[in-house]
Amino acid sequence: MKSHTDHAPLSDGATVRVRIERGLTDDAVLHELNTNNPGGGGRIYWSGQNLYLMLDRELLPMQNPRYEFAGTADEAAEMALAFFTECAENCIRHAQAEGIPVQACYGA
Repeated sequence: MKSHTDHAPLSDGATVRVRIERGLTDDAVLHELNTNNPGGGGRIYWSGQNLYLMLDRELLPMQNPRYEFAGTADEAAEMALAFFTECAENCIRHAQAEGIPVQACYGA
């Protein structure tokens, strides 16, 4: 049982990984750790094979078929890593297009 995924490199040299916080009822909260966003990243909740994006106190079911279901917490963490990496790359592209620091996309 891992506590973190491996680091995934981003196109700007930063990295992203996921910390796995396992629950008592075979569930988990998956925390994004992004070196471009040291103040904290996104969170995904995994329970009963379903993944949910966590926004404050609200759970939104993942609606992209690539990120909807996982059989284990480790599989869910790898899916979360892919999701957070995709989001981070979109932020990097946006920042480059706007000519702003990528950290500005995260509200830093």
